[in-house]
Amino acid sequence: MKLYFLVEGVSSEMQVYPEWVKFFTPSLSYIESFESFKSCNSGFFLISGEGYPSILNHLKNSLKDIIEIGDINHFFIILDCDESTIEQREKEVMDSIASLGLNINVEITVIIQRRCFETFLLGNNQAIPRQPNSQPLIDYCRYFNVITNNPEEMGTYSDNNTHSQFHAKYAIQALREKRICYSKSRCDGVATPEYVEKIVQRINETEHLKSFKKLADKLYEINQLLI
Repeated sequence: MKLYFLVEGVSSEMQVYPEWVKFFTPSLSYIESFESFKSCNSGFFLISGEGYPSILNHLKNSLKDIIEIGDINHFFIILDCDESTIEQREKEVMDSIASLGLNINVEITVIIQRRCFETFLLGNNQAIPRQPNSQPLIDYCRYFNVITNNPEEMGTYSDNNTHSQFHAKYAIQALREKRICYSKSRCDGVATPEYVEKIVQRINETEHLKSFKKLADKLYEINQLLI
C-alpha cells in the first residue's frame, strides 16, 4: 500500500502529518525521500504545495509523479478552506485535476481543513485551558469556547483577522499556556499520537470537526486493508 500526500502548508503539516498518519496506519512507514518512495513496496510520502493557490499548480507535478511511479494506491490532497467553503475548494481542486486531462489510476481523497490546520489542533480538549489566566486568551475563550463548541464554527474575532489567522492565534496562545510546544516552525508538542488521539476522541463523541473526521475515516479504512 502506497499513499501520496500533497499538503498546503510548508511547515506545520509537513512536520505533523507524518506522525498523525502513522497513528492511523501504524504498519506504513513514512518515506521522506522521493527516490526511496518510488522504489519501495509500501509506505507514504508527503510533499508541500507551498501554500494556496500554489498547491493547485503543484497538482500537475504530483499527478505526473503518481503516473510515473505507477503503484500508488491513494492520493490525498489537503488544504485549508479559510475564507472560502469546503465545496468551493473541492471544486477548485477537482476542476484543476480535470483540466490536466491525465489518465490517472489512483484513488483521490480531497481533505479541506475547515478552516485551517490549527482548527484541528483546537479539537484536543486537553490542550485548551479551561480557565485561562492570560490575555489575549481570556478574551478569545469568552468570544468562543472551543472546548464545548465546534472549532470549525468559530469566527474571526475581529475584522483584522481571516479565519485561519485567528484560529492559529487562538491555538498558539492556548498551547503556550498549557506548555505545549507549537509554532509554525516547531511542532513537537502536537506531532504525537497522544495529541491526535484526543482529537479522534472528540470526533467520536461529538459531531464536531467533520473535515478531520473525513481524513480519519479514510485512513482507518485503509488501515483495515492492511491488517
